[in-house]
Order: sequence, then structure tokens, then C-alpha cells
Amino acid sequence: MARSAKPWFCKQTGWWKVYVSGKKVPLAKGRSNLKVAKEALLDIQRLALRNPSPDSADQTVLSVIERYMEVRFVNFSENAKKLRTGYLQSFAERHGWRRVEDCRPDHLEEWLNKHPEWASDWTKRDAVAAIKAVFNWAKPKLVKENPFESFKQGRGLHRRDMTPEEFRAILRTTGSRYKAKPTPGGRFRQVLFFLWRTGCRPKEAADLKWSDVNLEQGTIVLKKHKTVRSQKQPEPRIIRLDSVVIRLLESIMRRNEGVRVFLTHRMTPWNRYNLGLRIRRARTAAGLSDDVKLYGTRHAFGTRGIVAGCDIKTLSVLMGHTDTKMTEHYAHIADKRDFLSAAVQQINQSLAASTPRPGARR
Repeated sequence: MARSAKPWFCKQTGWWKVYVSGKKVPLAKGRSNLKVAKEALLDIQRLALRNPSPDSADQTVLSVIERYMEVRFVNFSENAKKLRTGYLQSFAERHGWRRVEDCRPDHLEEWLNKHPEWASDWTKRDAVAAIKAVFNWAKPKLVKENPFESFKQGRGLHRRDMTPEEFRAILRTTGSRYKAKPTPGGRFRQVLFFLWRTGCRPKEAADLKWSDVNLEQGTIVLKKHKTVRSQKQPEPRIIRLDSVVIRLLESIMRRNEGVRVFLTHRMTPWNRYNLGLRIRRARTAAGLSDDVKLYGTRHAFGTRGIVAGCDIKTLSVLMGHTDTKMTEHYAHIADKRDFLSAAVQQINQSLAASTPRPGARR
């Protein structure tokens, strides 16, 4: 006879946990919370008893989520799995017992309200999209319709450009990039400088491997990238490097630290969390506002391209867009006062010789 599952305490994390179907499931935090952990385990066992089979017509939120993770997660990257698992587990803990046919859009709204730490509208939008994807996939195989289809989560404000002044201020808060063994801040400085000069997405820099880099040709070739899924015939993303970035990469290559191009001072890969922590610390040290984001380096690259006279089609290729619709965002330069003032001055200078001054006699 199989032994019944029992909570056990993990000293490393400080959580009571239990093995369910071979997976570690957290129950309660704190050694003194064994009673809470046992109650959480009972809730899990009750859900398991109520959980219908995939062939049942009476599905619960938990049964649909579990089936989705069993089938669809095979095709996801590790980063995508990690991000979606958090959202799906949280929603299952709140509404997993509920029958799908009894679900309403306000249940999704209630769940969002229980997470005030999701302050950004973009984060809320990602959370809603993760839940909707489950039930869109499930219909009509497991459920008749998506009960959350009508729920709408607005987009956040578009992230703005990082200005040259802000970029220099952040660089001043980091260590030197010229040392043989850069400081922790110096390693972030290298990533920041690379993003500013190439217009890459932060994730592209974090995942960049030396096998993707050809310094002789001055190119980076990414076979896996953000827009590859939206292409009917997937094509690699080609990133062009200028002489300054090539020298930067050559100096990093000489250290021969591993497969990844950019590593933290702990010799671990960069990710969205430690990059986010670094940019928050840097902007605090520089006295900058909270809307200075790392992605702003990419927006700045796109805007500089428009200001420099680069056509939309060329810029879309440089930035790795599948078409020009995304790139057209950077053409909206109505708030670029310095650029527009310079443009007006240039236009008027060409007319100065043939245009009479105000009040001059003809």
C-alpha cells in the first residue's frame, strides 16, 4: 500500500513542502506553520478527489490547467514555463476547485486585485493572457467556451526612450569596463553599452552565446528570437555591429569565461530579474525617475534611427521586426523638441537668401 503524502520542512527555503505526483509543492512558509501546511495539504487532496478526468464533461479550473501544462508546456522554453507556471499556480490556488461552467470574468478581476504587487498594467496583461491561453486552448476539447473571453485588461503606457543624459548618468554609477576583471557594476555596464549601440532586446543580450557571434563579419545571427513564431518561414535575426561594439566583444572574449557572452560577477547568466535589479539600483544612485527602463535603450536606438534619416524598412530589419508596423512607433517624434527645432532651422536656412525679412521693403 502506498504511503500517504506528508509535509516536510525545507531548511534552505524555509517552506513546508509535499511531494505530489513526483513534484515538490510548497504548502506554508515558516517552521512554526506545520498546522497551516497540513491544512493546505488537505485542500490539495480534496481538489485531487474532485478533479475530473480529461474525458469528463464537467471540468474544473484545476483540471484544465493541469491538462494544459501536460500537453502544451512541452513546446515552451524554460523561461516561458517559469513565467506561466507562477500565474497558473496562483490562479489554481484561488479558483482551482471551481467548475469551468460556473466561472465568470469577475473571478479573473478578483484574482488580479488579490495581487497588488502586480503594479504594472503590462504585468497584469501578461497574467490575464496566461489564463486566457489555457481556456482558449481547451475549447472545444475540454470546455465549450472560454469563460474569461470577454475580460479586457488595458495596456500600460508605452515605455519611453532612455535619453543620452540618462544613459551617461547610469554609466557613471557603474564600475569601469576596462578592467581585466570588471566589478559587478562594470559587467552591467557592458550589457548596457551593448544594448545602447545595437538596439537589441535585453533578453537577446542576456541569452547571447559566442556561437551566435561573428566578429570578422561584424554580425550576430540569432536563430531563436522573439518574432520567429510569427513568421510563416522563420528567418534568423541578423544584428549588425559597429566598430565600438566589436572592440567591446573582443575584450570580453579574451577573458574566455564560457558559452555566454555576458555573465554576472558570479559567473551566472543574466536574466530579467537581475537585470531589472541592476537598472533599479543604477537609476536610484543616479537620481533618475522610475520610468527609466532598460528597454528604453532599444527605444532610443529606434528613435535615433528615425532622426538620422534611416528609412522605416531598413530600421525594421535592424530592430528585428517582422514588418514595419512596430517600427512606425519610432516615427512619432512630435515630442522630440530639439530635433524638430533643428529641422525647422535647417529648412529656414535654405530659404534665407530668397525670403525677405519681416518688415523689409520690397
